[in-house]
Amino acid sequence: ETAARFFEKQLYHSPVGKKALIYLKNRGLTEDITKEFRLGFAPDDWHSLGNFLRDRGFIEKDIINAGLSLKRDDGSDIYDRFRSRIIFPINDINDQVVGFTGRIFSEVSTKDEGAKYINTPQTEIYDKSRVLYGLSKAKLETRRADRCLLVEGNMDAIMSCQAGVKNVAATSGTALTPSHLQLLQRYTNNLDFCFDTDRAGLVATRRGIGLALSQNFNIKIVHLNDPECKDPADYVKKFGQKWGEIVT
Repeated sequence: ETAARFFEKQLYHSPVGKKALIYLKNRGLTEDITKEFRLGFAPDDWHSLGNFLRDRGFIEKDIINAGLSLKRDDGSDIYDRFRSRIIFPINDINDQVVGFTGRIFSEVSTKDEGAKYINTPQTEIYDKSRVLYGLSKAKLETRRADRCLLVEGNMDAIMSCQAGVKNVAATSGTALTPSHLQLLQRYTNNLDFCFDTDRAGLVATRRGIGLALSQNFNIKIVHLNDPECKDPADYVKKFGQKWGEIVT
């Protein structure tokens, strides 16, 4: 929670963070939805978060165990896992922050930027096989609608909410698991799949459908039907509220 507040402040009050905020607006996000999902920014610095947490009384061991810092090979120091990235906090079903996804963002692109997305590793409080991004916000609407829309990426879930379809959760680029489905069964037995239209998305859709059918879910596939839109985020940016029509 303390790290999430740090990242939020960086997005709105640091010079590069403000540029990241402009990027998010250009991707179609409103400031209201950005704040609702508590998006943040990790500075391009090796020690800013670690120093911030230590100044607030957290010990090095806990910062590492939370997946926020790593120890150098020679054991001399720790350094921040997330650097120069737009940050998406990951909440458990009780809406407590348990981890983060970081999307690379820098003013100058280089070949050494690293992976486009990195995630908090497995920790004592974060098990990616048991957490679906956005479900903590979507659970009541999922129960009310008696169905859940499953998407692939964090941006897909956020943009879907912005367009009024709030019974949505994302696998965040990880494979759908039996534990995910057991969690969803608390709220509905009806699942709508709308994963990315690339090859990896199609493979994930087929696998997810098979797993869901084996746990007695009713399945529907949502088709984007627009060659320019590779995922729900693209569709919402292009068509806005029309998203609700193709989902229902």
